[in-house]
Amino acid sequence: MTYRSGFVALVGRPNVGKSTLLNAILGRKIAIATPKPQTTRLSIRGILHSQDAQLVLVDTPGVHRATNKLGHRMVKTAKAEARGVDALWHIVDISRPPREEDQWAADMCRAAESPTWLIANKSDLVGRVDERIKAYQQISDYAAWYPISALREEGLERLIADGLAALPEGDPYFPEDMVTDQPEDTYVGETIREQILMATQDEVPHSVAVVVDERTRRSAEMMYVRATIYVERESQKAILIGAKGRMLRRIGENARRELETYYGHAVYLDVWVKVKRHWREQEEWLTRLGFQAPE
Repeated sequence: MTYRSGFVALVGRPNVGKSTLLNAILGRKIAIATPKPQTTRLSIRGILHSQDAQLVLVDTPGVHRATNKLGHRMVKTAKAEARGVDALWHIVDISRPPREEDQWAADMCRAAESPTWLIANKSDLVGRVDERIKAYQQISDYAAWYPISALREEGLERLIADGLAALPEGDPYFPEDMVTDQPEDTYVGETIREQILMATQDEVPHSVAVVVDERTRRSAEMMYVRATIYVERESQKAILIGAKGRMLRRIGENARRELETYYGHAVYLDVWVKVKRHWREQEEWLTRLGFQAPE
């Protein structure tokens, strides 16, 4: 039996559904997903196993116009992950016409020189998908195109089957019981940040970073997690804490429920908020948080 394995990078502008697609294909949540732009900051690898193939999907930060050092590192991460993979899936929001950032993502795929498929996500929101796809075909040459709805999990069966069949022959890269190589602390911190994004308005989300200070299993049925939320201004700290601590309790309770689902047992979540001014412009802090350093 011939075994196939390889890497496919998911690229595109923010808010087109890359992380939602990754989770849908794997059948479990490993990447946070919110309606807020630039939710994904780090690359995340998800591993899909079949009887005769292993597909490693690489979720990447959205391609956007960077306005700070964090943004530049995010775009740099997307470019780096697009190089050297076996294929690229350019994810677009087919319910909207192409934007400048879609063209940037298409140019990134072309420069990477790997076979590129157009993944027309949110097809459930439009009537004439073929007409919408034609607009995107004008911005680049694609080896294939697939209309899908990641949220409704429509059109994925064909995409997955073709994706596996297109992989090169080779041995598996990861053990068969491994779904992601994402460190647990990263997932825990991202889960907390996800709930912040869902609970707060525009002033706060992009100024937030979460560091897991301690993660200890205190018993077979209890995980203790202590985490610090960093913001850039005192006003943002006040928003996150809320009147009489209500906002922070809400964020903590929602994150705790998500983590308890993930771990399958109780989680004690101890969350604090601190101010670190201009952390998005500090190279040392960006490196500490795991963002790829500039060359």
